[in-house]
Amino acid sequence: MARRCRFCGKSFPTDMALKKHIRESHRGYYYGIRLAPIIAIIVIMLAIIFIATLPGGVTPTTISTGPHVTTPPATQTHITQAQTRQKRPAPDFELPEIDELGLTGKTVRLSQFEGKPVFLEFMSPTCPHCLRMAPIIKGLEEKYGDRIVFISVVYPAGGIEHASKVLAEEGLNWIHVVDERARVFDAYDVSGTPTYIVLDKDHVEVKRIVGENSKEVLEEAILSVIS
Repeated sequence: MARRCRFCGKSFPTDMALKKHIRESHRGYYYGIRLAPIIAIIVIMLAIIFIATLPGGVTPTTISTGPHVTTPPATQTHITQAQTRQKRPAPDFELPEIDELGLTGKTVRLSQFEGKPVFLEFMSPTCPHCLRMAPIIKGLEEKYGDRIVFISVVYPAGGIEHASKVLAEEGLNWIHVVDERARVFDAYDVSGTPTYIVLDKDHVEVKRIVGENSKEVLEEAILSVIS
């Protein structure tokens, strides 16, 4: 029984002859049908890679707390020593002060603490890691607050009222300032909360700690500028 080519209508005595004809005369169809599954797999893989590179695409352990502020997982901790950072003074800033009752109507400037070492905390009241660290920071402030200035720069995710409520509930009564537009976060190149930056008396950054950490690590950083 003759085999007929569906493309050109020619007849061939065997399947092998027909197959050879299609391979030689209709290459686009012959190779296309064999490469289609491979091409489909490549397209799917490229799509997955593209989605993964989008902001927030595949970061299941990252919690977004607002513009420019992402919270690293508890195990993602980085400690940067002074020698890897610039030796000039940290950027000055002036931000509105907040306490357990809300905005105080006052502003706080870093430069008003000239000649004193400073412990900067970058945090958000909706950041679970920040809340778990709150008792540790409170204990360190109670122990060393007379020798180093504690300032918490707050990105008020959830609003000013919620931020004040957290300060009241946790009993956080040192200096807190509000960075609603995350401008100080940007100036200090902070992209995750909590982040702790220790400045010496000249306000030069000595150590930076990102993420949850132990009291001992933070205490060591404090002692490096007050000892």
